[in-house]
Amino acid sequence: MPYATVVPVSAVSARRARLLRAGLFALSLTVAFFTKGTYDSGDSIKHYLFARYAFAHPLNFLDSWAKPLLTLLAAGPAQAGFMGMKAFQCVVVAASAWCAFRIAQALRLPVPELAILFAYAAPDYFLIQFSGLTEPLFGLVLVGAVRLAVAKRPGWSAAVVSLLPFVRSEGFILIGIWVVYLAWQRQWRSLPLVLLGYVVYSGIGAVAFGELGWVFGHNPYDTISAYGHGEWSHFLLNIPNLLGWVLTGLFVLGGGRMVRDLGRPTRRQSPLFLAELLLVYGSITVFIAAHTVFWAKGLFNSAGLARVLAGIAPLAAVVAHNGLAQFTEWTRTETVRRRVRLVATVAVVGWLFTGARNAIRPARDFSRAPDQELAQRAAGWLQQAYAGQPLPPIAFTAPYVAPALGIDPFDAAHCPPLTQDFQPILETLPVNSLVVWDDVYAQTEAHIPLEMLQQNPAFRLRWQDALVRDATHPDRGTCQLAVFERIK
Repeated sequence: MPYATVVPVSAVSARRARLLRAGLFALSLTVAFFTKGTYDSGDSIKHYLFARYAFAHPLNFLDSWAKPLLTLLAAGPAQAGFMGMKAFQCVVVAASAWCAFRIAQALRLPVPELAILFAYAAPDYFLIQFSGLTEPLFGLVLVGAVRLAVAKRPGWSAAVVSLLPFVRSEGFILIGIWVVYLAWQRQWRSLPLVLLGYVVYSGIGAVAFGELGWVFGHNPYDTISAYGHGEWSHFLLNIPNLLGWVLTGLFVLGGGRMVRDLGRPTRRQSPLFLAELLLVYGSITVFIAAHTVFWAKGLFNSAGLARVLAGIAPLAAVVAHNGLAQFTEWTRTETVRRRVRLVATVAVVGWLFTGARNAIRPARDFSRAPDQELAQRAAGWLQQAYAGQPLPPIAFTAPYVAPALGIDPFDAAHCPPLTQDFQPILETLPVNSLVVWDDVYAQTEAHIPLEMLQQNPAFRLRWQDALVRDATHPDRGTCQLAVFERIK
């Protein structure tokens, strides 16, 4: 009788991980194809527009606000429209989940492929992949750098993390953790590579702008935030919105396990303990602490946006997996451990379908936002009103107007600015040009209330509409959009 071939556990785990990743990636692409949601109507659309029109306006590739690395990598996919942007983000999330699996595998966590599932099962992280935002790529660069570190490739890890500030500015802070880690490990040859991204982009900017220090000289964030400040507990209280309550419980348990392990000499002597402590737990802690300080003190234009936490979601999946390992340690037999893992996994995934506020709500999360629906209606009216004629110059501040009309917002001749030095310049608009006014961006960014256009004899109202902002809460007001024409 021939001997049966014994497949190593790691090979079985990797095979399951590949199948799981492929299935979840296919699910993401399917949702991306059908969803009309873009996560938000502001920055999500702006980042897409910077990438979409980067080839026509090459300086977009070096725009500090837009984040050069995101623009560079997304510019190609964005040529296929917002669907291309979403497909790019789906690839980023799949790669991030795979890195989380490899980290869990290196740390010898049981059933490491669960890290993939946990990453996708974080509600806000799952939804943000259908946006143009920076958080998914930030998460990939961060978890990728950690993956390289635990794979004993410190030089590559340092080089990758050096690119983090060119996806989100907090990357400059997290690079400090790598400096500490590499110095502690005496990786002196790898240490200078944490500056690689800065050196490369400084050189490119020196050619483009004639300014070697442009990375900091073009910083778009004021020291004192225009958005005010908030509570110290804000970001901690929003972790359940990122992960859902079940994953949050496991995440807290994983953090507690690491705190316990700090007091165990044998655990501290394990080869990857320092990398796990500093690069996984340290990155999460420093990231949340930095945003907490920025929001509480009103610094660096922090608006207290909880979505930024999505940047640490892949690492949080590893921590939650560690929490599950701690939970199963309290059981006595492997059979019971398997049952516990199964129940926990079902609970993590099941949470997404509970209808809770921090779960998935299809009507809310996969539908076109009311302000975007208004922009689409306005675009439809404009196409009928100017049928067979080129559209006149159109000035607007609501980002979604550009993709709704299919126009290049960086072309000043066709999309003239509404402000200069933060002040309205309506008088500079050419006669017959249009102003698309909305009740959010036109008021807060262009400082143009509706009355300013209504009472200006140089403008006449051509079209106006409104929609309830939240169909489940009609009392929360409406979104408004109006199109004015300059007549003299």
